[in-house]
Amino acid sequence: MPEYRAMFGPPAAGLLPPPARDREGKLALDQLALALKNLRPNHWLMPVFALILCAMYRQWIPLYQLAGWFAAVSLSVLPLAIVSHLFLRREQAPAEAHKWIVLATAAYSVFAATWAAMGIFLWAPHSDLNHLLIIMILACTIAGNMALVGACGPLVTACFAIYGLGIIFTPLREGGIIYNGISLMAFFFIGYLIYMARQIHLTARDMFLLREDKNDLIAALARSKTESDIAREKAEAASRAKSEFLANMSHELRTPLNAILGFSEMIHSEMFDLKSKKHVEYARNIHDSGHLLLALINDILDLAKIEAGGLMLHEKELDIGTLVSDCVRLIGAKAHAGGLALHVRVEAGLPPVKADERALKQILLNLLSNAVKFTAAGGAVTVFAREDAQGNLLLGVADTGIGIAPEDQDRVFQNFGQGRHDVVTSDKGTGLGLPIVKGLAEAHGGRVILESAPGEGTCVTVLLPAARMGARPPARAAS
Repeated sequence: MPEYRAMFGPPAAGLLPPPARDREGKLALDQLALALKNLRPNHWLMPVFALILCAMYRQWIPLYQLAGWFAAVSLSVLPLAIVSHLFLRREQAPAEAHKWIVLATAAYSVFAATWAAMGIFLWAPHSDLNHLLIIMILACTIAGNMALVGACGPLVTACFAIYGLGIIFTPLREGGIIYNGISLMAFFFIGYLIYMARQIHLTARDMFLLREDKNDLIAALARSKTESDIAREKAEAASRAKSEFLANMSHELRTPLNAILGFSEMIHSEMFDLKSKKHVEYARNIHDSGHLLLALINDILDLAKIEAGGLMLHEKELDIGTLVSDCVRLIGAKAHAGGLALHVRVEAGLPPVKADERALKQILLNLLSNAVKFTAAGGAVTVFAREDAQGNLLLGVADTGIGIAPEDQDRVFQNFGQGRHDVVTSDKGTGLGLPIVKGLAEAHGGRVILESAPGEGTCVTVLLPAARMGARPPARAAS
């Protein structure tokens, strides 16, 4: 247990750091709650006991004196009853611990002082039976209250201070060796009860600390289980993505490899007349298949570099219009072959952007390739570039294709993830395009914005921060 633990209470809150103060405040409130719950029956029992005592002491004490003491006892339980009711009706904040302890101790002290006053109001001179009953009742009272409020240090301190003084000094009023001996015995009796109260206090404190530790452990186990479940789900998702990737790549890699092997074998075996120039066509097919295979492998390697943080950017100032034109020229033939209209919307006078040329081209080509792939004949694909109000560059591609369902929009950015729209096209791809776009955009300090709805098309925007934008070129004066 902590070294700072005092005999009947925690250390001063100001001496502890905030987390320790909160813990000590919660502990003090728990101990006070236990003591006040134990005292609740006293609110109606003590007036009953006082009435019985008044009936017993009627033979020694005048009626008006008994009535005054009974009224005082009956009224003194009200502050303690009110404090107990207000405290126990709702959970208290640890910061309020000091306030409630002061209120409860004051209310309890009022009641204890009134009850202990029997040694003054009910004491009849020269009546040993009267004196014996008062001393016995005070002794039973202090022993019982020690057990009831022992969990709370301030309350048990008030108990011993008030009842202890009463039982020690009351016999001295009569004097003589017997009463003096009773007073001395009461002194040692109080000392023994203080020792017992300390054990009760420490036991209650340890009990509450163990309960808090148990609750913390249960909360920690619950958090660990939640984290474990999330990690397991991620691992299962990664395993499924890996399996889907391998299934897709087995087709994507085998197709160009089979073409390379088949055409090269035909050239090697000289199965055709060299004059027919077939070997030139086969060599072109081998070359195209090799390029396709290289592109697939480059995509995988690029994604691996991005995930490993090993992607090196070779930045320079680039003209956005020229960059877009180069990418459109590369994808234009495929778009026109698919019966698509290809539009370019580049804002005039855009400043140069500081970025990696190959990365930005790869971003645009991946977006254009996806747009062409998933847009039916007669549709349109638009490449756009513009500045927003904050000076960020918005570079992206919009299409009128089949769109992406809301539940798939997060999935398409996962490695090897594909939306459900891939079932409507024979060219499913590997699912690496958008993850690479996202990784390259984030490597430039940007982000990707996806807007799509099934049957309404898709718009993917790459936002590059304003810090990468240069100064706008000066406007040309009209001639």
